[in-house]
Order: sequence, then C-alpha cells, then structure tokens
Amino acid sequence: MEQQPMRGAEPLEQPDAATAQAYLDVLPDVRQRAEGVLDLRRLGRLHIVESIAIALYVGIFFVAWGLHRQSPELPIAPLNALAVFLIWSFLARAVRERYGARRVLRGARAGVYYGLAVAGAALGLALVVIDGVTGAFSWFWLPGPPLLFLAGGLAAGLSLRHEGRNDPSRLAPARAPFTRTARVGTMAVGACLAISVAVSGAAAVPGWGSAVSSFAMFGIMILYLVALLTGWCADLGETWWAPQWIMFGFGASAVMAMVLLVSTRPGIALATGFALGAVVLILAAIVSLLPERDDD
Repeated sequence: MEQQPMRGAEPLEQPDAATAQAYLDVLPDVRQRAEGVLDLRRLGRLHIVESIAIALYVGIFFVAWGLHRQSPELPIAPLNALAVFLIWSFLARAVRERYGARRVLRGARAGVYYGLAVAGAALGLALVVIDGVTGAFSWFWLPGPPLLFLAGGLAAGLSLRHEGRNDPSRLAPARAPFTRTARVGTMAVGACLAISVAVSGAAAVPGWGSAVSSFAMFGIMILYLVALLTGWCADLGETWWAPQWIMFGFGASAVMAMVLLVSTRPGIALATGFALGAVVLILAAIVSLLPERDDD
C-alpha cells in the first residue's frame, strides 16, 4: 500500500552548494559558543569532590571487609552505603547540566579517568576473589582500589580546571525554583538516607538484622529506579542550595560511619543507627520546609 505524504509537511528544498558551504563554515563558531557555556572550573571541582567521596567509600568498604576477615564473628554491612551513591548519581546529573554539560570527558582525559576507574574496580574484585579462594588476606593491597579511583577523578578534575584557568569568572548559575515537588523530593532523599543509616545499625543484630538491612536496601534501589525511569524530580540537584547539601553530606557521612561502627562496635550499632537516622530525618524535614532563596 502506497504511503500518502503528510498534509502540511512538504519536504524542504535541498540547499544549493553555496548555502551548504555557508552552513559548514559557521559550524566551528557554533561549536565554540556551545563549549563556551561550560563552566570547566566548577565541573573540575565536581570531579575532584566525587573522586574523594568514591575513594572514601571504597576505602571504608575494604577496611570493614578486612576487619571482618580478621574477626569473622564481627558483622559487616558495607553495601548499605550503596544508597548514598544511588542518590548522588541521581543528583549529579542535574548539577552537571547546571554547569553547562552532561559529559565533558573526551579523548585522553576520558581514557585516563575511565581506565583508572576500571583498574580500581578490577583490582578490588580480584582482591575479594583471591581472598575468597585462597584465604590469603593482606592489608598491603587494600589501599590500591581507592587510590586508583582517587587518581582517576583527580586527573580529570585538575585537567578540567587547568583547561578553564583562563576562562572569565562566572557567577554560579541560577537555581531552579524550590517547588513543592522539589520539597517532596528532598524529604524523600532524607528519608532514604535516614533508613540507610538505621538499617546499617540493624545489620549488627544477629539473625534478622542482615535480612532487614538487605530488604531496606532493595526497597531504596526500587525507588531509585522508579525516579530514574519516570524522571520524577530529575532537576532536584538544580534546586538545592547550602542547607540541602549539608543535610545530604551529614546523612552520607552518617552512613559511612555506621558501616565502620558495625564492624568495630556492633553492640552499640543498633541504638546509634536509629539515633543518627532520626537526626537525618529531622534535618531533611527542616531543609524541605525552608523558604525559597533568591539568587543574586
């Protein structure tokens, strides 16, 4: 059956050679203007902060794992900190777009960054597998994975800042309005962090603790996927200012602290986890209700 052309959608006329060449001539200027909106210094700083946070998480994971290997009777709950990085990965997309780009790592810079990240992940996995198969645990190799992640992020971040060193100083981009949806999203982030803190402490309880902790992490992962697929609060990172980020930083730090506490002082982990979780939840409620801040 012959397809009928759409009404009102006549094909555009093919440009002549001179017009086509004119289009090609302006492409470098268009590309230069597009790259000119990139805030390379702030993007570089973001990569540096991310690399430090990831290195700390990986380091804490291996410290907790090493303590558990030395004393198998001690509980371990390093995967509870996964909630922090799921939330951060959700927020970071909007933060990068606020600075002008979703992704600016290309060429050699991208090769170094992703190469070191893959090397860090491969070394970490190899250490876990070798220890599981041979039982040859050694503290000597444990700094390797976090240092590789740190080196990759620092290389990318410092390179971006160096490239943008001569760019004119720019004011921070205006934030998106802190709407009712953003307030609900902020409260949801705080609740996920609070739950992660509390169930990290619950993981120290013999018997049911580990199952409750795993179930809670599974629930947070489902919420993350729903928000990611539906685009709900996709611009949340653009709406936050200092109080909201302080709440997130406190909650993330509390999760990391609980991972270590479970493997060192399991007797007080449950009560401490619920107390810190309550503090995170209260902070989330406060920063969710703060009035809109006008950017100068």
